[in-house]
Amino acid sequence: MHKLKKLIILILLSCSVYFIYQNTKNSVFNITNIGDNLAIGVNPYGIKESGYIEYIKDYINAQNKSVYIENNFNKKDLTINILLEQVKNNPNIKKTLSESNLLILAIGYNDLLYKLSLKEKINMKNLNEVINEISDDYNDMIKEIRRFYKRDIIVIGYYCSNKESYYLNKGIRKLNETLSNSKEVTYIDTYNLLSNREKYFPNPHLNYPNNIGYQEIAKKIITKTLEKK
Repeated sequence: MHKLKKLIILILLSCSVYFIYQNTKNSVFNITNIGDNLAIGVNPYGIKESGYIEYIKDYINAQNKSVYIENNFNKKDLTINILLEQVKNNPNIKKTLSESNLLILAIGYNDLLYKLSLKEKINMKNLNEVINEISDDYNDMIKEIRRFYKRDIIVIGYYCSNKESYYLNKGIRKLNETLSNSKEVTYIDTYNLLSNREKYFPNPHLNYPNNIGYQEIAKKIITKTLEKK
């Protein structure tokens, strides 16, 4: 009888710990942020600082809520195909995605640069071929992500390049069309949002936004997701 009583107490304690863990876990808002240097949050000089994700974190904390940001899958040279393979084969990403409340993606620009670099000469024909390849890869990636993650996907588009290249900036606009076309995602347009380079970049020759630029991206994400909850 004494042993049975001890067993019942042990089971009750275990159940209590489990429910406390579950309630604590569910009270934390989990955000997974995956992408290239834009997701990492580098400053205009290529040095990591506070990107859009830090401003989102501050917004949630200001409401006395707990937030956890998963940034471990960011890489400056990340491409759609690399991420697709990781989602297929990396159990850590699968687990992270399944436990996330919000997924933010900043990806595609490296694909554009790399595929254009393989062309001896860029014209509208092979630019369209590149965009079609990226579109196929992108749709495959979103489809694979949806196997493990069912909530909001935020996809951040790209702003005008600091390089004075007609075909590159034409490619960025076409890339943004591809990123925005999926019905599975909520798209953030930075091409128009950050069009004032004097305001959002220290000078026209630098490629990453200043703090004001990152704040504007964060505000758009917050408006489209967190303010609706």
